Amino acid sequence: MAVTIEGFTVVVQRNRIQPLLDAGSIVPPNSTALHDAHIWKCSFMAAADARNFLRTLEKFGLDISQGPDSDAVFISEFDRSVDPYCEWIQTALWDKAVIAWKEGTRPDTVTAREGWDPKVGSGLIFHDPSAMQHLEFLRLEDKVEVFLNKKTGKEVYLGRTSTPVDAMFLSASRVVQKHLVTAGAPALTGSAAQEVAKAAKLLEKVVAEAPNWWNAQWFYGKSLLALGDHEGAHRALRSAYNLEKRVEVIPRELAGVCLELRRFDEAVVVAEEALALDPDNAELLGNLSVSYLLAGRLEHARKAIDAAIRIAPNDSINRTVSRILTEIADGVRQQPGSLGDLSRPPQPVKPKRRWFRLPW
Repeated sequence: MAVTIEGFTVVVQRNRIQPLLDAGSIVPPNSTALHDAHIWKCSFMAAADARNFLRTLEKFGLDISQGPDSDAVFISEFDRSVDPYCEWIQTALWDKAVIAWKEGTRPDTVTAREGWDPKVGSGLIFHDPSAMQHLEFLRLEDKVEVFLNKKTGKEVYLGRTSTPVDAMFLSASRVVQKHLVTAGAPALTGSAAQEVAKAAKLLEKVVAEAPNWWNAQWFYGKSLLALGDHEGAHRALRSAYNLEKRVEVIPRELAGVCLELRRFDEAVVVAEEALALDPDNAELLGNLSVSYLLAGRLEHARKAIDAAIRIAPNDSINRTVSRILTEIADGVRQQPGSLGDLSRPPQPVKPKRRWFRLPW
């Protein structure tokens, strides 16, 4: 008796795994699991998923690394390699298929999935790392990653049993980039909001799987900002900044969200840290000036905006900030209390009421 080897396959001596299967301790991660009288197998399209399953087996005491009598082995359909070396399994080609059986038995019959044909085999094509440069990620369908082979023009499918965090990130981040919203701008509505909401859910899963990936935290924060969830955006962007202090775009966006939440003192600190990464950046100087302005530090705001205008004299946004500061100084505009106040028409400062004592 024999079993099929498809893609990257974990093969286990059946008497070693059966007690764990019967107890429910080990659950097959996909529908490819099958067995004959001697061996049990489960196949994967990604080598990393097969390796992850091996590590799961190891947690339950199975030997996955010491030959020649290990409990489980990793077999590649593409080169018929067996890892670790073991003496209890044999492999062979049958037309376009690969089969394996227990040493000392005869492969008279093959246990296979329904529809399996040795003249077709698994139908899988091996892509080594150097070939990945020709593959362009297209989309994620459930847990199947879809790529375009730019050489052949054909789509390539990669099914995963573990969470495909890279593909989920690529898919979601593209949506967020398509609908970028900056602090102070209105939240998305309609179909755009629905698209970004789906992307946010994907990014939430990515962050849960890879909490130390600042890029994922940043895009998650931007997705929440686009949906109007400023508190959630602040948490995600703050997490991204705690993970990575050298990328200027992180504190820049975080400072904007702090302004939305009226956390002006925090915005000042973060905007100063952003400017320290690129001291001659007129946009960052303008952002810092706005932070100072809303925090009531008008002299600092004036110095920052004057420096910004010297660097970029034609920047219309910074000139608007300069005008607002002048209006406040001249008493024709009240001190703004929020980011939204900056886009509203000026309201003159109300004169203070004075009381006089009558002489009689």
